[in-house]
Amino acid sequence: MQSPAGRVARLRGASTEVIELALSPLPDDAPAMLTFRPPTSASAAEVVACALDELEMAATRLFPAWLPAAEHLEGPGGGGVPAVRALAIEQASRTRHFGPFLADLAEQALRERAGAHPAGLAASAPDPPRSVGPTAAAAGRQPGRRPIAGRFAPEVRAAGLARVAAQSYRRASAALLVDVPAGLTGPQQLALAAAGEWLAAHGGFAVWLAGADLPHAARVTVHPVRLPEHVAELVATADDLPVAGPPPATLTYPPVEGRPRADSAAETALESALVEAAWAAGRIWNRRYAARPHYVIDLLWPDERCAVEIDGDEHRGPRKFAHDRRRDVLLQLDGYAVLRFTNHQVLTEPGQVLAHLEQYLRSRRTDAHKEKR
Repeated sequence: MQSPAGRVARLRGASTEVIELALSPLPDDAPAMLTFRPPTSASAAEVVACALDELEMAATRLFPAWLPAAEHLEGPGGGGVPAVRALAIEQASRTRHFGPFLADLAEQALRERAGAHPAGLAASAPDPPRSVGPTAAAAGRQPGRRPIAGRFAPEVRAAGLARVAAQSYRRASAALLVDVPAGLTGPQQLALAAAGEWLAAHGGFAVWLAGADLPHAARVTVHPVRLPEHVAELVATADDLPVAGPPPATLTYPPVEGRPRADSAAETALESALVEAAWAAGRIWNRRYAARPHYVIDLLWPDERCAVEIDGDEHRGPRKFAHDRRRDVLLQLDGYAVLRFTNHQVLTEPGQVLAHLEQYLRSRRTDAHKEKR
């Protein structure tokens, strides 16, 4: 899966879900990978517009991973906006970023972060339903947001957003894994392929088309997928059954190591609550497990050997479900307790989730103290 930046390739031999598993966590030499589930459209322009809107939303949620110097800015009040714009311009001066675009994006991200409810988990609600289509990104926007689309040409946005995505994960480039929907007509297949070519040419993305076949887009080069051994074993043993549930988000992306997932309302809300709790000290978000480096643990208290997993609907897929169960067993064999909560539990039963975590961590610390005596 090493397609060069600025090119489109058709990946054959594995589903989108399996490719995501194979690239989680990202290999050290891989580009930053974001998964795009496109609208069903006969217009390449509509697919591109949807992709750019979703990438812009992702960039604001990933902030300040791509502008680390802005980590402790407190919002747009006072000197927040001038400061974040100055930091963005300074970063652009020593990189390939376009200064005005990066400054506007940084300001937008700071304003949106300040608009989040300060009360954290107790006041959080699930993300609003999002349709898959050209207006999908707008459905999730907060009131008062000033979209960048009207201020910069699509070509500028594509290039700038690709660089921001790569910077967020400390990678040299970014890739879009496009989940091709089943049942596309010939014109829709051609539109999707043309949109991929536009994003590759103007954004510099490596565009990987996975999912359903594209017989009408024969011009796209086909690359066979080679799976790592632990994923190939899952494919051979897990049943490939359809999973009922709500449609997936239009754009998803991996967590930045050390931070809650930017595209997870549950993880960001839980961290907002934990940061106020003294008993929650010592936690680490989304860290590779050194003893088994192809596993990433959502939330970890290493001293207490407590691993916490927060599962969205995507974890009901047969491959990810089997992958999760195998990871749980291996962690337990290594002496870890594995606590699992769903997104729904975290967002609708926050008191119970926090109480469970606090009780468990205090009990582990008490046991450890007794052993030392």
